[in-house]
Amino acid sequence: MRDLPSGTDADVAIEVSRLLDDAENLTPLPVHELVKRIRTILQTRLSDQAIEKLVVEMASRRGLPMVFDKPAA
Repeated sequence: MRDLPSGTDADVAIEVSRLLDDAENLTPLPVHELVKRIRTILQTRLSDQAIEKLVVEMASRRGLPMVFDKPAA
């Protein structure tokens, strides 16, 4: 296990990992939806962009396909 970059919320990293475990059957992985889901589950000072970066990094390491379409406004 590697150290988290400074400024990364460990609770967010754990939640991302849990969501990725649950979402492995979702292909491609909806990155923006996961960010929204994390926002509803946890309170964090991380920006949406920082959470998205963490999701992308962790999903990439698992070899999961991703989609980056933003939801309709």
